[in-house]
Amino acid sequence: MPPLKTLLFRGLQRKCPRCGDGELFSRWFKLRDHCPLCGLRYLENQGDLWGVLLFADRVLFMVPLVVVFLIPQNPNVIWPYCFGGVLAVALVVTFPHRMGIGVAIEYLIRRNSTDLSASTEEPK
Repeated sequence: MPPLKTLLFRGLQRKCPRCGDGELFSRWFKLRDHCPLCGLRYLENQGDLWGVLLFADRVLFMVPLVVVFLIPQNPNVIWPYCFGGVLAVALVVTFPHRMGIGVAIEYLIRRNSTDLSASTEEPK
């Protein structure tokens, strides 16, 4: 069983947390149901990643937003709008990587708390 560091690295690469070779996504925002190589079902329940993604989105979005509001601004300055645009792009670009890390963490939790043998079957 791979250690946490390996699982997180596989998630960052958008690969299956178990085998490290299967693709997590069929498209940029479309998570596969299972690994095409080892058959691991990525999420047992559809809402399993809700907490992880909620936390990751808030850290990526809210902390810089608070910093922008705390810095005194001149009304003619455009940098907060540019910063907001870059932040929006960052949310879209990093989505699959954040989701991959979330799937890896979910796999680690399931691996340590339940039997994954039922998760290896190919869906019908």
